[in-house]
Amino acid sequence: MSEGLKELEGILNVTLPENLIEEVIKVEEGHFDVHSSATNAYNLMKTLREDAGIYHLTTISGIEKEGEFQVCYHIQHRIEEEFREVPINFIVTKIDKKNPKTPSMVDFFVAADYYEREVYDFFGIYFENHPFLQRLILPEKWPDDVRPLRKEYTWEQLKEITMKIAKED
Repeated sequence: MSEGLKELEGILNVTLPENLIEEVIKVEEGHFDVHSSATNAYNLMKTLREDAGIYHLTTISGIEKEGEFQVCYHIQHRIEEEFREVPINFIVTKIDKKNPKTPSMVDFFVAADYYEREVYDFFGIYFENHPFLQRLILPEKWPDDVRPLRKEYTWEQLKEITMKIAKED
């Protein structure tokens, strides 16, 4: 068991299923990165929500890395007696770039609805079992196959698409 996992379990007062965790990194005092594959993410988030008292989702970030996508859920645990928040970056790893999909976390956080739609819009990552996974921010005329935050698109290409849409309107 890693030191980061041991310390996080102590703070959360729970035993986390190690088979669902890729890695736990202590970012700084009282702040952790928890990595889980897309395959295990839903079950691990369920444990964090139901058994460890994770109560709040701040936002979600899409990340493009070499050979994979990641989705980072910025979540929080509150230690009531200390009046302290423990921020956790719950990072879903190993999302295939050719077929980017990962489970939706709407079952645990209502706020995940819009955040996941935003990541879907900009990265094209499909959130399985999302109740309404449709475009949120990009204009209706935006090409379905162009995901503007992917590294494969240049600023010039995105500007050209934007200008074309603006001229049509």
